[in-house]
Order: sequence, then structure tokens, then C-alpha cells
Amino acid sequence: MRLLIKMAIRNVHRNMKPTMMNGIGITFAVILLLLALSISRGVETQITLRNIRFETGALSVNISKEAASLQNKAPGDSLINLITNFLENNLLVSDYNFRIAIPNSILYFQNQNQKVYITGLMPKETAVIKEMYEVLDGDTDIDNSKEVIISDALSELLDISIGDNCSVMVQSVDGAVNFEDFVVAGIFRYTSQINKFNVYMNYEEAMSLYNSNLPSKILINLEDLNHAGIVKAELLKELGCHNGESEGEIECRGTKISSYQDHMGTAKSISGINKYGMLMIAVFLILISFIGIWSMQTENINTRRKEIGTLLSYGFKRTAIKQIFIIEILYTSVLFFTVGFVITYIVIYLININNGIYLGESASFAFGSAIVNPVLIPKDVCIVFLTTVFYPLLATLISLNTLNKSRIIELLNVK
Repeated sequence: MRLLIKMAIRNVHRNMKPTMMNGIGITFAVILLLLALSISRGVETQITLRNIRFETGALSVNISKEAASLQNKAPGDSLINLITNFLENNLLVSDYNFRIAIPNSILYFQNQNQKVYITGLMPKETAVIKEMYEVLDGDTDIDNSKEVIISDALSELLDISIGDNCSVMVQSVDGAVNFEDFVVAGIFRYTSQINKFNVYMNYEEAMSLYNSNLPSKILINLEDLNHAGIVKAELLKELGCHNGESEGEIECRGTKISSYQDHMGTAKSISGINKYGMLMIAVFLILISFIGIWSMQTENINTRRKEIGTLLSYGFKRTAIKQIFIIEILYTSVLFFTVGFVITYIVIYLININNGIYLGESASFAFGSAIVNPVLIPKDVCIVFLTTVFYPLLATLISLNTLNKSRIIELLNVK
């Protein structure tokens, strides 16, 4: 076997044309497969983890306007104390944040206006904006100030910049219309239709603007997303609303309680379509590469028929000669898989340090975000490695069938 391995490696370096042709095909297949899988993982991560962390939470508690009204302060305070005590003492809960969510608000700048979705963030969440979005201008430090952070879509639409004064009009929980002036402190690049017209402001300012006694929303993060159903059921039980059902959004004592799973139906469908789409692309690429290697290996064997005949005349068995070709393609596959992996790793690294791939506004309808960061995991690398080894090997085995009936004299008489 050692002799066969030595001969195979020598042949790989000696026969550079078939080696390079096969190698280029394998390298491109590896690069395209790894990129397809990493982008697919990135899309899945975008749809789930990023949106869950900042947009929906593992669990969310939406508090009604009636419960949050200052007119119902005593029962409202009792409700929020009950919920926060539960969250503080539940070991499955890693963190929770109060928010003020004010839909159908209007932002005015000079003679222009746009309907916006206002979100009041607690101080610890304003720093997360930098992690979730790319801040194009200004800062996200809006703690205890009459400042707002807007999207680049809103900035372009109203021609509004950092430091400009704008006005916000909202309808409060008790139906009154409130009007307040703010200064634009930061501009972020929106990532989806969900946050295209979002306006972020300080939690206390939003609460005052909304005339609210309570947060309008509580986003709950868990140590493990798989425990969302358990915590949801326990919270419903704590509020005295558990009736054995915990699927879907459930109304309970002036609140609507839901898990990320209740909001991710579309995202899951998109993620599934994305996976199958990438799988079809991968199969197509493998098929093309398989045909190319099969053709190249058949030509390689035909051009080396005299060499094969010589080895047979020296007493080499056909199985041994086939083993030489098999070792050659395995060596070539591993060698050029390494080349393809290194190139892909560098490409993905460069993409991610430059804030991902910006796919444009239309992509947010399909993926939930216009920005995708490719994610390369060991599992996908192993899958591509095994695929890269298997299909060239299969192509070679099929090509070697031509040797089964070839006689030595026919092989040696090749001109």
C-alpha cells in the first residue's frame, strides 16, 4: 500500500493538467457550497436570534392601554409587581426589559411628516442598538434626554440629519394627543420592514409622552429558547389565567402574553424555504462538478492507458491500479478542499468585519433583514468535506469501469 500511495502522489504532481482541472472544479465547488451554507445559516440566525433578542423577545407581555392608564394606577402597580416578582425569581429567565411601544405616531420635520413606530428603551437597551444595527451617524446615548434615534430610511425621506429638531405626535393611553420636540441624536441603518420607520427614545421620555403608568411591553429573554413554552405557562398560572392552553397569544388580566414561536411562523417558513433553496443550489453545483470530474477522469484514464498497460505487464493487478487512481483523487480532493476552505474562511471573515452583506431593501421581505452575516459552523464544514471527498471518488470509480475489459495488448498499442 505504501508503494501505491507513493506512486499516486507522484502521479498527482506529475500529471498537472488533470490535477489542476479537477482541483479547480473541487475548489470552486467547496467555495460555493460553504458560502451557500454559511449564508443560509446567517439568514436563519438573522430571522431567529437577532429578531428574537431585540424585536420580539423569547416571551413578550403586552399591556393594554386600560391597564397602563394612570386612572388605574393601583391595580396596574399590583399587576406589574406580580409580573416582575415572577421574572426575578424564575431561574429560566436570563433578563427582561420594559418598553414603551407607541404605534401610529407621527414625526414632523419642517413641512414634512411620516407615520412612525416609537419605542422607548431602558438605558441598558440603548447600547444594544449598536450591536443590532449599524449606526451610520451620531450616537445611541439617549439616556435621560429629549433625543431620538431614527432609521436612515426616515432620514432620507424627510431629509433630516443629526442635530436637527423634530416633533413627535402621539395618542396617549387615555386618548389625548401629545406633542413634543426632540433632537436627532443618531441614525441607524434599518435591517427590515419591521424597523424601517422605527424611532427610538429614552424610556422615561416615552412613558411621559404616552401618559402611561406601566410599560406597554415587557420583553423577556431566557437562558434556553426551548423553555419558552414552560415559562409562558408558569407566568399564566402566576397571573391566574392558566387553563391548560399555552399556544398562541393569550389574553390575561389586561395583558397579551406570547412567545417568540407565536410570532415566528412566517420566519420559520421563510427559513425553511431558504434552507431548501440553498440545498437545491448545492445539489446543482455538485452535479455540475460531478459531471466535470467524471469527464476529466475518463479523459485522464484514456490518456494514461499505455501507463496502465505497462503496470499490468509488470504484474500489477487491476485492483491495485484502480487503487492508485482512487488515492490520487482522494489526495487531490483533500488538498483542494483545504484551498477552498481557506479562501472561503477569508472571504467570510472580510464580509463580517465589514458588517455583513447588504442585500437591499427587497431582501428584508424575504429574509426579515436586508443585512446578512454568513455563519460558518464545523458541522457544515464536515458536510462539505465529506461531500467533496465522496462525489469525486464516485466519479472516479465510474470512470475506472473502462479498465475492466481492456486487455494488456490493447492498452500498450495506444498511439
